[in-house]
Amino acid sequence: MSKLSAQTLSQLSQAADDACTDQIAGIPGAVVVVVGKDGKELFSHAAGRRGAGSHEPMTLDSVFWIASCTKMIVGVAVMQLVERGVLSLDDSAQVESLCPELKAVQVLKADGTLVPKKRGITLRMLLSHTAGFGYTFFNEKLRDFSRPAGWDEFSGLEFDIKQPLVHQPGEGWEYGLGIDWAGKVLERATGRTLEEYCQEKIYAPLGLKNVSMKPHAEMLRNLAYMNSRDGNGKLSRRVSTAIGIQSQGIY
Repeated sequence: MSKLSAQTLSQLSQAADDACTDQIAGIPGAVVVVVGKDGKELFSHAAGRRGAGSHEPMTLDSVFWIASCTKMIVGVAVMQLVERGVLSLDDSAQVESLCPELKAVQVLKADGTLVPKKRGITLRMLLSHTAGFGYTFFNEKLRDFSRPAGWDEFSGLEFDIKQPLVHQPGEGWEYGLGIDWAGKVLERATGRTLEEYCQEKIYAPLGLKNVSMKPHAEMLRNLAYMNSRDGNGKLSRRVSTAIGIQSQGIY
C-alpha cells in the first residue's frame, strides 16, 4: 500500500487548518480524507468548527447533509431495478401507471399560462433532467408561478413536487425535481420506501452504517451546520430542514 510522507501529511493538515482560520472570509470547518487507488485510507483530518459562529469542533464523526449528491444514489437504486427488468427507461406508460399524477402535469409557458404536455414522461427523462421539472430557486418563471401557491421543494411533502413543467418532456434540459419522481417510481414499483431500499441494496453491501434520509439521534447530535454567505461575505449558519427528500435528503 502506498503511503504519504510525513511532510505531505503535515502540509495537508496545515492546509485544512488554514482554510478554517478566518471564520468570516474562509470556511467554518472541513473534514478532509485521502484514499489511495487500492481503497485504503491515506489521510484524514478534521479542522475548524461545525458551523459559522459555533464552538463545537468539527470531527471525523461529523455528519453532513450531502444535498443533491443524493441524486447519484437514487440513480443507482433506480438503475438496479432497470438492470433487473423491473423498470424500463423508455416506457412512459409504465411511469404514469405507477405515478398517475404525472398524467395530468402541465407545461408552464413564459406568460404564466399552462398548456397540456405533448407526450408521456419516461424514467430516462426523470433521471436525465429532461422531463421538464425545475427548481423555483433556479427558474424565475417557475418561482413566480409556484411560490405564491406555497410550493416548497424542501418540505419533503409529495404535494410540493407536483409542480408544472418548464418545457415539454424531452425537449430541453432543466435541473430539477425529476429525481424525486424517479424515487417515487421506485417506491411504487417495489412497495418499499426509498430509504428502506437503499439501506438494504446499497448501504449495507458497502458497509455504510451512518447514512440515512432520516438521521437518527446520534447522527443529529454530530450534524454539521449548513452555512450561507451574505452580500458582504459574512457567514451565518442554519440548520438543514431537508429530511426525507428524494433528490436531496441523504445525510
